[in-house]
Order: sequence, then structure tokens, then C-alpha cells
Amino acid sequence: MQRAGSITIEGFLVDRFVQTLGRGRNLRSRLALLGRASDGRTFAAVVEPFRPCFFVRTSDREAVTALAPLPTDRTTIDGEPVVRLAFGSLGELRSAADRLRAQRVRTYEADVAPADALLIDRNIHGSVRIVGAASDGSHVDLVFVNPRIERSDWEPRLSVLSLDIETDPATDRILAVGCVAHGTGWAVPVDEVHLLTPRPAAVAEVPTIIAYNDEAALLDGVVRRIVTIDPDIITGWNVIDFDMATIARRLAHYGISFAIARSNEPARVLSAATIAPGRRRNATVSCRGRQVIDALRLVRYGPERFEDRKLDSVAQIVLGETKTVAASTSADKIRTLRARYRDDPVAFCDYCRKDADLVLRILDATGLLELTLRRCRLTGVGLGRAWNSVPAFEVLYLESMHARGLVGPTRGVDRLPAGEAPGGAIITPQPGLFRNVLVFDFKSLYPSIMRTFGIDPVGYCGLTTGYHDGQPPPPEAHAVTAPNGARFRRGRSILPGLLDRFWESREAAKRRNDGVASFVYKIIMNSFYGVLGTPGCRFAGAPLAGAITGFGQYLLYWARDRFEERGLRVLYGDTDSLFVLGDQAASVAALVTAGNTICAETNAQLARFVERAFQLTSRLELEFEKVYQRFYLPRVRHADSDAPAAIRGRAKGYAGLAVTPQAPSRLEITGMEAVRSDWTAIASELQRTLLALVFEDAAIGAIVEHIRATATALYRGSLDDKLVYSRRLRKRVTAYTASRPPHVQAATLLPPKERDGPIRYLITTAGPQPVAYRTAPIDYAHYLTRQIAPIAEPICAVLGIPIRDTLDPSQQLSLF
Repeated sequence: MQRAGSITIEGFLVDRFVQTLGRGRNLRSRLALLGRASDGRTFAAVVEPFRPCFFVRTSDREAVTALAPLPTDRTTIDGEPVVRLAFGSLGELRSAADRLRAQRVRTYEADVAPADALLIDRNIHGSVRIVGAASDGSHVDLVFVNPRIERSDWEPRLSVLSLDIETDPATDRILAVGCVAHGTGWAVPVDEVHLLTPRPAAVAEVPTIIAYNDEAALLDGVVRRIVTIDPDIITGWNVIDFDMATIARRLAHYGISFAIARSNEPARVLSAATIAPGRRRNATVSCRGRQVIDALRLVRYGPERFEDRKLDSVAQIVLGETKTVAASTSADKIRTLRARYRDDPVAFCDYCRKDADLVLRILDATGLLELTLRRCRLTGVGLGRAWNSVPAFEVLYLESMHARGLVGPTRGVDRLPAGEAPGGAIITPQPGLFRNVLVFDFKSLYPSIMRTFGIDPVGYCGLTTGYHDGQPPPPEAHAVTAPNGARFRRGRSILPGLLDRFWESREAAKRRNDGVASFVYKIIMNSFYGVLGTPGCRFAGAPLAGAITGFGQYLLYWARDRFEERGLRVLYGDTDSLFVLGDQAASVAALVTAGNTICAETNAQLARFVERAFQLTSRLELEFEKVYQRFYLPRVRHADSDAPAAIRGRAKGYAGLAVTPQAPSRLEITGMEAVRSDWTAIASELQRTLLALVFEDAAIGAIVEHIRATATALYRGSLDDKLVYSRRLRKRVTAYTASRPPHVQAATLLPPKERDGPIRYLITTAGPQPVAYRTAPIDYAHYLTRQIAPIAEPICAVLGIPIRDTLDPSQQLSLF
């Protein structure tokens, strides 16, 4: 029913896509933008007819005459005007792009999703204002046809439904589906389980359990219930690869449509092979008007890191609670759940419901959905690709290009040279134990380099000879030369402006204590360097990434030289950080004062240097970060005491006792075994204890005694629970052909369903074996030589203690 007059709504785009209608010569396209309005109603804004387009150079106009090219006022990066080619359907566009690529005609933005192209041109980042006449929809509340679509700053409130299914492994049947929504956004509270049971009377008095006597009826009921709940986002733990994939498979078995979308098109689970054959991609779900977001994948992007990403493990860390069934193996878990399903269906349903509930509570506690929505609004990418750095960068960059009248290349066109860029600089660490070390680092070094020196795809103008002698080349009137020889036109670059905007917004977020915004801004800015070095980005190239790291190396050495001119000793430097030996007799307060003074004076020197050498305003900022009252730099492991390697420090790892005038000291460990997931708990605890003893100036005898006591306890078997290794499989077990590392050997002894997540194993006299399936004795000699000795030896070397003097003769036989 058409409604009279025009209305205005604000909302958020949950989904955007192009549909192809008709057949043969009557093919046509329409653009659909579906979302949630600020008043809670759902909407669809349809642009019809919609003609997707791309561009070619005017010099190639004859090759596209039959495609009716249209003039535009846009140009390529190198300044050549382009013509626009518009098509009746997305299929026609792709076919034409393929033909032109085969003819070696360069195309521009032929691979940009047409829905994204419209939003890029209008600078719309998820939130929209829609003005036009609206009618009632069959799958949404409001349908607009060819309305005015504008940018909005509305902060979205979306509804989220968490799903969890339980299956019978023997038959693949779905036994239960848990549905939970907490009533946030526009969702009503939902707390229910749909149960397949031959005894519905056993659960008849439980209002949150809906019983069915056959699986087809259960599936049909769940589909209808999802439509009634009408969530914007469907989530769960491994919800795409397991829950949704299983539901889709079972629906297909019964010939029931997966009709949960906000359109006539059923939902589909798209496998990785379907999305991108031959490329490593995750499976996804196409559910028009909704998004299926896997919480298991989402936890990878937050500030907290989880080595074990099983739901039970993450819930324990985040919420302090676990699932209702604990089992050491999947076989034990299956037996327990089968027994509950048979004997106590209410408890079985509680297990299913709690799994769905835990997911929502984890997302709430970590703020991951809020982070995701914030990232969408900052970058303009859709919810389904919110955490993909390359699409986010390309959308932002194309927006700025279009504002300047430029078009971007189709991926693979006008590529910059590929290759590996050098990494960050390392100032060789001087191993030893030190007092009063000052730590300095460059604030957001790589983004600051891009802002200062204008490193940018549009600004890039080729390569010339670089500089490596400590002095930059003479300043040029129209270009800035990086240490790798890459040259950039002054005043033409796009990235500095983008980064300035994010930088200022992050500083404002920090001032108002908005940790979510601050984190998202930081992640976006830091991703720009990586994107410019990845082959998946249309704007990437080795000269760009190399220019950034080249300046990074140059600036680290420049800062080292300035410190040494002051008579200060630089103990170590890595990428953006320097560790400087301070006054050995000074108090903590005096060291802090000295660090701040040195930092301010060095920044003033740096600003003058950048102005003089490059005729640019420095956006670089060296920060005084902290004082380490005690500081340890380990030597290269396993170095012979008479060899030069014995005096070489080990990069990327150190420990210190951080202090401030107001706060108690705290032990910090970076890059060493105690904080690495590929070492065992016995190694981590030994290293932490030894460092604490050393930093407290404990007697040599106490340190030796602790090492001996640890080795003795190892052989007595009292530390067996601390000997577990934990590593993930990066590919299928059968794909490890060149070598079979210990965790792969252990994984072959596990049932296939237990190979997801970290492989927890022990080294036994029969080799690596899974913890839950160990049959042989533990090989204690292995742990002495591979876990205890490598931790103790570098610390003993600093103290002048031969490692063999710390062990009993019987243990030395194992060690040597």
C-alpha cells in the first residue's frame, strides 16, 4: 500500500546488494539497501533501474565504442581523462570487463562492488538518511523506490540473535536449537530452545522449550521463529561453518526453503571454495537484509588475545564461567550429552541455551559488536567485511580520489612494482643486566611517517637513487625522496589528510575517555602500512612499503645518534623503540624528569631537521614511555662462551622492572619464553621466578637452589600439569608433507573432530601424544634440555654461574 507524501528516516545499512532481474535481452539490475531505521522499523531503499559502471582511458575509447562510452570529468592517477561505461546488469559489466582485460585494455574500478560504488560517491558510512515516498513491504516495514539517499551520523542500535545447535553425530540430525536475544537494540528478549524429542510430555511444563516430534517440523519452526524475531544480526560460536551450514544441509534434506532473509531470496551458506576458488577465504552466509557474524572469528580482532578460542575457554577468561558440561575429550562430551538428551532433556536444553547465551555475553563484555559497528561507520565497509583491512582502506582511499576527480585502477591494473619491503631497524642489543634504563618510542611511527613525508599511491612519482650515508639528498622543489629512492610529489598525497583526520579524532576520543573509538582509530591507522605492502590491495607496491620502513630505519638511527651525542648509551633499539642507559645514581623521579627533558629536546631537534632537510613540517613525535629500574637483555641462546656470539644480544626479547614515582614496580616481559604460547608453563613460571629473583638482587645460592628444585620436582612428576605444549594446526594434518612437527604428530592421534583449536600434547618416551590420549611415560629429559635449561642458561651466564653447576649429577646426564 502506497503512503501519501514523502517521509524522512535515518537508519543503518545492514545489507547492500545488486539484484539482476529479467531474462535474455530484458536483463536489468536494481540496487537494494536494507537496514534498520532509528524508530525501530526495517526498510529497503531500492534504486531501479540501476546501471553499474566502470571506466576506461580515453586513449582506449575506440576499443569500447560499441559500449556507448559516456564522457566524465574524472582522470586516472597519471592524469589521463577517462570515459564511463554503464551496463544494464551486473553480468553484462563483468562480461565486458573480462573481454577488455583479454584485449589488454586497462579498466578502472571494474571490480568495485556496484553497491559500494554508490555509497563511496555519496560518502555514506553505514548510517543513512532516506527521503521519499514509502510503501509497506512483505519482508520489511518500509519500501522506498528511488528515494534521495544521503549520509547520516545516526549511531545504530541493532538487534542480535544468538543461535546454538546440538546434533546427533551418528545421524547428522539436529536435536536442539537454542535461540537467545537479550533485548538490546530493537530485539525483544528471547530465551528458548527448540527440541526434537520423542517424549514431548517430559518438557511440556517448561515454557522456554518448544518440543517437536520430527526434525522437519523443528526446522520449519526455527525458520519461522527467526523471521518473527527479525534480528539484524545472527551470531553464535562457529555459527557459519557449523550451525548455519548444518541447518542449511538439513533443510535441503527435507526440501524446506531456508527462508529467513528480508527478501524472497533464501539464505545460502557459501563455502570458501565457492567464494574464491583456489584462495584462502572463510565461508560466509548470504542472508539478504541480515548479517551472520561469527563470534568465534570476531574475537580475533579485539584488544584481548585468546590462544585457545574454544567457547568454554574464552567464556572462562571473559566471564569467569564455563559451559554446563565439562569433558576432557569430545568422545566424553558426546557420551554425556547423549545421556542428558535421553534421561534429562531439560538439562540438555539448558546446555544448548547457555551456549547461545554465553556468546552474547562475551560480545557484550568485550564490546566486540560495538567495535565492529564503529569500524563500519569510520571506514564505510559493510558489516560482513568490517574487519578486513584491504576493503576498508580501498573504500576510504577511493572516496578521497573521487573527491579529487580521480578514478582508481581495477585490481591488477597500473600495478606498482611488487616485492618484499625491508623490516624495521634493529640496533644490536647489548646483553646483560642493567639498572635505570629509559625507554623512548616514536608515537605511531609508520602513520606519522606517512603524514610527514606524504607517502601515498597518488603522490608516488617513481624511483631514484636512495640515501644511506646518514644524510638525505638535497631537498627538491616538487618531490620528497625516501631512503629507498621512492619519490613523492609535494601537496598531492591523499593519505596524510586521511591520517590527520583519524589522528585528531583519536586524540579527541582519548580526551573523552572513549576507549572503543580510540582503539578503532588506532587499528585503522596502523593497518595502512600493512595494506600498502599486501598484494591483495590495488594500491599496494614495494616502493611505498619500502619508503615507510626506510624512513623508520633512518629515524631510529637518527635518534640513536642524537642520544649518543649527549653521551648516553643506547642498549637496544627495535623499529620504533630505544632503550637508553640512564644515570645510575638517580632516583626514579629524577629519571622521569630527565627522560621528559631529553624527549622534548630531541623532538625539537627532529622538527628542525625535517624542516631543514625536507622542507616539511614534522608530524613525528618521540615519547618518553617509562623507566626500568632493572633491565635484562638476554644473549643469543646456545652461544659458546668463547665465541663472539656469546656477547651478542638476542633481539625481540627483554624483561624489566618498570617503575613510576607513584606506583609499585611491576615485572614486564616482552618477546621472551614466559609470554610465548609455544613454550610450556614450566618454562614460563621458571623464567618469571628467576627474573624476579635477579631483579630483587637475590643471593646466587637462592637462584641456584630454585633451578635445582624445579629440575628435581620435574623428575618426581609433581609438575606434570605444567609440561603441556599447545599449538594450532595451520592446515589439515594430511597437508603436512614436507615435515611433521610435534603438534602434527600428536594431532594424528586425535579424532578428527578434536583437531579444531589448540592441540594440547606432551612429549613422551614414544614421542608427542595428546594429553587426553597419552599412553607412554613423559620424557622428563626432554623437558630438562628443551624447557628448563634454555631458560636457566642465559640468566646463569649473566650471573657468571655455569649451568651444569645448578643441576644434580643424575640430571646432568640428561642435559649433556
